[in-house]
Amino acid sequence: MPPSTTSSVLEVIETSICRQYGEHSPHTAYPHTTTDGEYTAVVDQPALPGAVETAAFRICRGAAVDLSDRWAFFDDLAPAAAFARAGRTSNLMSSWDLFEAAEVRAFCARHHREEAALLLGRQVYEPSEIHAHAARFAAATSARTHAAAWLGTLLRSAPAR
Repeated sequence: MPPSTTSSVLEVIETSICRQYGEHSPHTAYPHTTTDGEYTAVVDQPALPGAVETAAFRICRGAAVDLSDRWAFFDDLAPAAAFARAGRTSNLMSSWDLFEAAEVRAFCARHHREEAALLLGRQVYEPSEIHAHAARFAAATSARTHAAAWLGTLLRSAPAR
C-alpha cells in the first residue's frame, strides 16, 4: 500500500469516518448529498485506497451508481455498469452516473454506531466503456447460468446410491 494511502487509512482509524470525510475534509472537492442516511459522507477522492479489512475498519473497492441522492455500491465495475446501463433506459431517474469507488466502514465511538463513507474515484461516462463492462457482466452471468444448468443435468442423470 502506498504511503499516502496508509496515512489516510490511519487517519480514518484515529479520527472517525464522520470527522475524516465530513464537510471540512481536505479530500472533499465538493460534497455529494445523500438523504437516505446510508453514508455519513460521499466525497470525491481521485486516489482511492486499496481494499483492507481489520478489526477496526473495512475498505471495499468497487463501483457506485448515483441515483439522485441515493447510491448503489457494487463490488465490481461490471455489475454496476449493467445496472447503470439498464437504469438509463428506465423512467425512474435522470441520473445514473457511474464511478469507480471505495466504501469505508468503521465503528464510530463518538456516535456509538457503524458509519460509512463512499469515496468516488474516476467517473465512467464513455458509452463504449460502460457497454464493455456491462457485456462482461452479462457474459459472466451467462457462464454461471450455463454451468449451473450443466451441473443440474449431471446431477439428475447420476445413478442413485
